[in-house]
Amino acid sequence: MISQLKKFWLDNAIYGVATLGSGIFNWLYAVLLGHRLGPSLYGVVTTLNNVVAIVTLPASVVTLMAIRAGKPSGPQWRRWRLVYGITGLALWGSLVAFSGPLGRALKMPSIFFIVFGLSAWPMVDYAANLGYVARARRYRWLGVLTVMGSALSVIDVWLASYTRHPVLLLGAFQAVSVGMLWGLSSWIVRAILPSGPSTKRSVALSGAVGVLQTLTGLTDGVVAKAQLTQKMAGFYNGLATIGQSIPYAAASLALVMMTAMLEHPEESRRWLKYTLGVYLGLGMTIEGVFGLIPQQLVGWALGSSFHPITTWLVFYGVGMLALGMVLIFLAEAVARSWWLLWMASSVGFVVWVIWLVHSHSLPHLVHATVWSLVGMAVLTVGMRMGLGYAHDA
Repeated sequence: MISQLKKFWLDNAIYGVATLGSGIFNWLYAVLLGHRLGPSLYGVVTTLNNVVAIVTLPASVVTLMAIRAGKPSGPQWRRWRLVYGITGLALWGSLVAFSGPLGRALKMPSIFFIVFGLSAWPMVDYAANLGYVARARRYRWLGVLTVMGSALSVIDVWLASYTRHPVLLLGAFQAVSVGMLWGLSSWIVRAILPSGPSTKRSVALSGAVGVLQTLTGLTDGVVAKAQLTQKMAGFYNGLATIGQSIPYAAASLALVMMTAMLEHPEESRRWLKYTLGVYLGLGMTIEGVFGLIPQQLVGWALGSSFHPITTWLVFYGVGMLALGMVLIFLAEAVARSWWLLWMASSVGFVVWVIWLVHSHSLPHLVHATVWSLVGMAVLTVGMRMGLGYAHDA
């Protein structure tokens, strides 16, 4: 039987390769979007994706709750699937209802929100399925779903870019892709055995962390669209697309760490130490690439029209490096039921949002993001050190 340590590194290797493959497809998505549509429509599509992600926040919550609680028994699982389906329909209905105000606030046609929101219906149940697969530590299947999701998004934008209404068709294609992934994930989950019960308090913390994680990845992009001109918002979202490769790597490592902690809580310190070591090595390597070839990187990823953002790439990466640290500690908070870690990160997030809404230019938004996230990381690490002295002695 495979040892705990070998299983930990094998899971990291499998899911790490899948995350890398997914990241390549995400890069191709950004390349096609940037080259085919330009900064203005790039900002429109990114904002639409962010708005849909914010509206479907319950999906992010459900994933972490499913990881923490595991798959329920057969009858209960079927009841929850019905609840998730109804929730998805309700979320799409909310986008339909508020499409007019959203269109006026974000300066785009309201029909865009209705079409992009179609993916909300299967999204919640799909998110739960991902959580069940992760909790069972079936990282091969989780990797397949992860890579497929990103690969389908590339096909979607490629097809849409050749139509007369690329933004509208992209939303429709993406909804179909989510439906396909949901169908495959449902088939995979049928073979997973139910897990043991978890406390309501630990599941509630999972939900709170899921909300915070999603908001940290989306809020600044939406604020940029509301605060800046369409072109400047496109620049900021392009910068975020490249810079967020750092916390993207952290999320992969954090997930494997969290499921290992849930299965073997007595080894939590070791899993955290290994995860932080790998992440810091990866993060600093990516930052080095940002510093060495910023113009080439931006050109490859987004096109020459995005070259003005090269000035900010390394600096923005510092904020993303800090955010990745926060994501890892939040994953530990879920595994060890540490509400105080979530509270520390939440304080940093509130400060960030306040600073963002008072920023009205690209440089101001970049500074607000970097310094707020560094402050959030300092608060979170400080709280973790205090909890460590109390619990790990």
